[in-house]
Amino acid sequence: MAMEIIQIESNVLGSNTYILKNKNSALIIDAGATLQQLQPHLNDVKVEGVILTHLHFDHVYELDSYVNEFGCSVYLFDEANVGNQRYTLPKLIGGVKLPQNCYKSLKDVKVLKLNNFKVECFHTPGHTADSMCFKINNNLFSGDTLFLGCVGRTDLPTSNQAEMLNSLNLLNGLEFKTCYSGHGQPSSFEEQKENIKYFLLEL
Repeated sequence: MAMEIIQIESNVLGSNTYILKNKNSALIIDAGATLQQLQPHLNDVKVEGVILTHLHFDHVYELDSYVNEFGCSVYLFDEANVGNQRYTLPKLIGGVKLPQNCYKSLKDVKVLKLNNFKVECFHTPGHTADSMCFKINNNLFSGDTLFLGCVGRTDLPTSNQAEMLNSLNLLNGLEFKTCYSGHGQPSSFEEQKENIKYFLLEL
């Protein structure tokens, strides 16, 4: 049985939350969608963890409810950044509640294994200093680093244009079939090769 990917658009700036299902296990990527949006897809599986592409509020807004419901760990670049408003930008929405004592750092992790999932982890700063992309099977989950026809903004706190260029060069060397972004629709490998090529010249 092939891994199933479910994309759910949140009401918080339209950020995407992804549910990956493989046999009796599930993995959640980012946490903008409500628990009510997720639950119909999770009745028959165990949630092995939540993985964050970065800490911007639209990607973590519902994280506390996930941890309370599933009792799972949260994997992110560096737990030291949790609660740092330069990473979460909570003033844009009047605050965001984050859970405590559930985080595991991916700062020095190349491959994360969670039951039926093997996650290749790539630190891709540029949009934020803590941005990460994840390759699972033949799929790239790019957060706000890559979009269909665009790349992430580099004019926000902890953004860095030079680091974005380095990250684009890294991603340009990866092979994948489909790219699932933090906002908008998926894109193909061929579309992202053209996208990356364009922005490597423009940035």
